[in-house]
Amino acid sequence: MSHMDLLGLDSLRILTIIDEFITLPFENLFQKTKRGPDLIRFCEIRCRINLYRPHMAIKLFALLICITFGVATSHAQSTADDYFNRGVDRQKEGDLMGAIADYTKAIEISPLDADAFNNRGNARKTQGDLAGAIKDFDAAISAEPESPTAYINRGVVKKIRGDLDGAIADYSLAIKRAPANTSAYYNRGTALRDKQDFSGSEADLTRVIDVNPKHARAFVARGRARYELKYLDGSLSDFNRSIEIDSTISDAYKYRALVYRAQRKLALAHADEKRALELSPKTN
Repeated sequence: MSHMDLLGLDSLRILTIIDEFITLPFENLFQKTKRGPDLIRFCEIRCRINLYRPHMAIKLFALLICITFGVATSHAQSTADDYFNRGVDRQKEGDLMGAIADYTKAIEISPLDADAFNNRGNARKTQGDLAGAIKDFDAAISAEPESPTAYINRGVVKKIRGDLDGAIADYSLAIKRAPANTSAYYNRGTALRDKQDFSGSEADLTRVIDVNPKHARAFVARGRARYELKYLDGSLSDFNRSIEIDSTISDAYKYRALVYRAQRKLALAHADEKRALELSPKTN
């Protein structure tokens, strides 16, 4: 049986492919090893039957190393992605422990996966493990310091812990990195309101509404800031607009009732208070 028979019907095509690789400059080998793991077998066959030119032996060996390294790296990334995706599914289903376990596996395989740190941090936040969540968001920031996501996530946890200054600082860092990020402006606007900076809050929330005029909760939040600024007509307009967009947000009725009371419209205030109570168990 000839060497060609040993290689099979596609032997000429296979040898052509291998020749293309072994004649490449060394620096191009890593860029050219994505044709698949079957090249490993083809190269081994070529070595076995001694068809390659002797002075190319070192380069062929280097090619085998490049391919093997690429396959191993690809397999590890695929496994990390599998754990990550399963963690997302489990988190959606409410299986927080399972989700955290999967994100942890993904991180063990890919230690610089900012998305896995962010998701695990959010799962830990939902569990009530705020310290663990902060650590995960810190790690996400270390992995991707120019991404706004982890700064926003960390700011949310800091706000929950009562650290409004720290939360506002994180939202500001997110805005610095992504000036069009409405989530960062929305969160900073609500934090500024809690800090009694109602003018700053109104400005941030107006920025959100300018970008997304159907952001119902931004209208509620700005309406609350305007109420504190004694701008009752603007406040009422914001609550009305929020309800037009989404009639299920209990806070829109709750705070519109305050405006109606300030305007001495008691019947309207009573109706809104009743509606807020009806919606509250369902949405808040």
